[in-house]
Amino acid sequence: MTRMHRLLTTLTLVLALMMVGSPAPLHADTSRSTQQMPDLRQYKAGSERKIAFFNLMIPLIEQANNAIRSDRDWLLQMNIGQRWDDASRQQLADLCERYGLSCSSENDVDWTTLLQRVDTVPIQLVLIQAVEESGWGTSRFAREGNNLFGMRCFGNSCGLEHAGNGNGFQSFDSLQDGIAAYMRNLNTHKAYQGMRKQRAALREQGKNVNALALIPSLERYSTRGQDYLAALQSLLSTNSSLIEEVRRQEDDEQDPA
Repeated sequence: MTRMHRLLTTLTLVLALMMVGSPAPLHADTSRSTQQMPDLRQYKAGSERKIAFFNLMIPLIEQANNAIRSDRDWLLQMNIGQRWDDASRQQLADLCERYGLSCSSENDVDWTTLLQRVDTVPIQLVLIQAVEESGWGTSRFAREGNNLFGMRCFGNSCGLEHAGNGNGFQSFDSLQDGIAAYMRNLNTHKAYQGMRKQRAALREQGKNVNALALIPSLERYSTRGQDYLAALQSLLSTNSSLIEEVRRQEDDEQDPA
C-alpha cells in the first residue's frame, strides 16, 4: 500500500468514526470575524484531533494570507508607476504603520523592506508552529485566549499568566486576531528579519516559498533553538501529507464537480 493510499484509508476511517460516534466534524466559519477556539479535547488524540485542528485552522489561515496578498498586490502595482492620489497615499501610510515603517510619501518608502514585510506565510509553517506551541490547540492559552503561537506579553497583569513562573501570554478576542498577530510578528519583528530575507530571496529566484525552506530561519522563535527547529521539521515531515489532503477536501467542498 502506498503512502497516499494509507493516508486516504486513515482519513476515511477517521471521518467515518466522526460520523457515527464522535463529535461532529469541525469547520471554521470564515464569515464570522470572531471565531473562538473550541475545546479540541473532545476529539480523540491522534488522527481525529489532527483533522479537526486542520479543518478549523486552514480556512482562517488562508483568509489571513488572502488579506496580506491583497495588500502586497496593491503595493506591487503602485510601485511600477501607478498614479498616486490622496487616498492611495493614505493607504500607503496606513500599511507602513501597520508593518512598523514610516512612509511620509510615496517618495519616502523603503520598498525593499516594505515588500519583505508585506508577504504571506506558508500555510504549513503556520500550522506546525500552532501545533508545537499549543499542543494541537488544547493548551489553556489556546482555549482561553485564542493564542496558538506562544506569543508573550510583558507588563503588569497582561494577558494570561503562566502558572508557576508568572510569565504573561497574549490573549485575543478571536482566532482571526491571534493568527493576524502571529503573522504580523513574523513580518515585523527584528528577530525574524532573516526569515523575511530568505522568503524574498526565494521569490526573486522564482522558487517555492514553503515551510521547509523557512524553518531554519526561525531559531530565535524559541529559547530551545535548534531543538525547536528539529521539532518543527519532525511535525512537518509527519503531517504535511495530511495537511494537503485536508486542503484538497476543503477545495472540493467549496468547488464541487
